[in-house]
Amino acid sequence: MSFALNGTHIEGGTFNNVAGNMTQVFNRIEPNRGVQPSDCDDPDRASLNPSSDDSRNPLGSRAIGYPGDNSQSMHLDGRDESRPADISTTYNSVAGNMTQFNVKSYGESGIDILYRSVVIEALHDSGERFPEPACHPGTRTRVLEMLGAWSVDRSPESTILWLHGAAGMGKSAIAQMFAGNCAAQGHLGASFFFRRGHPRRGTWDGLFTTLAYQLATSVSELLFPIQQAVEEDKLIVGRAMKAQFQKLLSRPFQKTSGLHFIPVIVLDGLDECKDHKVQQQILHLFITAICNQGLPVRLLITSRPEPHLLETLQSGDISAICRHFELRADDSAYADIRIYLCDEFSRIYHEFRARGIDLGPIWPAHEAVMHLVKKSSGIFIYAATVIRFIGDEYTHPAERLAAVLRLDPRSTAPLDDLYTEILSVVPPEATRLRVLHAVWQGTQDGRFTMRPEHIETLLLLPPGSARLALLSQKMYILCTHRSVII
Repeated sequence: MSFALNGTHIEGGTFNNVAGNMTQVFNRIEPNRGVQPSDCDDPDRASLNPSSDDSRNPLGSRAIGYPGDNSQSMHLDGRDESRPADISTTYNSVAGNMTQFNVKSYGESGIDILYRSVVIEALHDSGERFPEPACHPGTRTRVLEMLGAWSVDRSPESTILWLHGAAGMGKSAIAQMFAGNCAAQGHLGASFFFRRGHPRRGTWDGLFTTLAYQLATSVSELLFPIQQAVEEDKLIVGRAMKAQFQKLLSRPFQKTSGLHFIPVIVLDGLDECKDHKVQQQILHLFITAICNQGLPVRLLITSRPEPHLLETLQSGDISAICRHFELRADDSAYADIRIYLCDEFSRIYHEFRARGIDLGPIWPAHEAVMHLVKKSSGIFIYAATVIRFIGDEYTHPAERLAAVLRLDPRSTAPLDDLYTEILSVVPPEATRLRVLHAVWQGTQDGRFTMRPEHIETLLLLPPGSARLALLSQKMYILCTHRSVII
């Protein structure tokens, strides 16, 4: 049986000769109130006499079900769910007991509203950042140990830690590793990784909503006050920076009687957020809340040592709560880069050897590795770029390494020289085309009996180049150790 909803009233229905037990469920929808757990009233049981004339029941919308010996369902389809609908129903000759349940449900919750404003791309474990920057095993141990101890210290000398250094020093990799460690240990509150020029990660627009959502889901004591703040002001996600910070972060912390752990907040690349004044205002909001309201957090900020940030973090009494840690090109940085290069060259050597590319008994030479360590000037991005360049899947690593070693050792801009070399190398497609042309010229009945080494001799290519070029076309060509089959 179906009911039609006209405006705010529902047409009544008459039940005749209903025998057995009848269960009536009233579902009440109230979208204009904040979401809270649905509750079910205690069932009211009433004995109905067949002589009863009628029974009137005001109903909401949605559905009413009457399971039992004789059950019927009525579906109420309407548009205006925020206004209660009226229904007049007459039951004649109803025998047995009737059980009525009043179930209340509500509209969208504050946490759901907040979720829509989260910048998922800015989280430490976001899929957009895969593969995320990370510290190579065995490197950056000193700074990671320092950060780990600071994050769990109940009475640290400073609640804000500013990790700064020149471009390419590995700040984001350290922040990524630290955030992951905190998450694994259960005390990461929230993270936000800025990125210059990114439509969502490059501005402050989703910063505080993203932090608030993470805090609400990671710190149980903050869930209700943050959710309540959004439900009381659903437009908060679009309000000014100060209003968002106060309602979504500062006040929810004040409403708690205590936290079972002190959450860590990681802001990586603050200098990549658009507008210097915005960067300073973000700092001022956190500093004020920590100094004046005792905001119980550990705040890690990473950035380049920009003058306006240095000015903000050194002014007034801020130095008492903020510790500065500079990533320098010191001996530990050079040692870490040497570890990274040795491990990565070993990986490249074994990967290419497994594909039939012989790089000799020892590759690369120790002198070559130490030359690259020195040329890096303690900057990790130089070493990482060298490895990506040399370890290209379908180019010969020895040839690429030789090109890097040929760069002017007296240059004061090694990274610029490296990028110039990368842009000037002959595209691998040119070598592939030459090899494929040789294969095509010598093919008979779909079989090319010349070995890859013969192609390299014919085309004056470095050993292994022909095999790599053919492996890149393995969907169309079978390259064995003895021959090439199309």
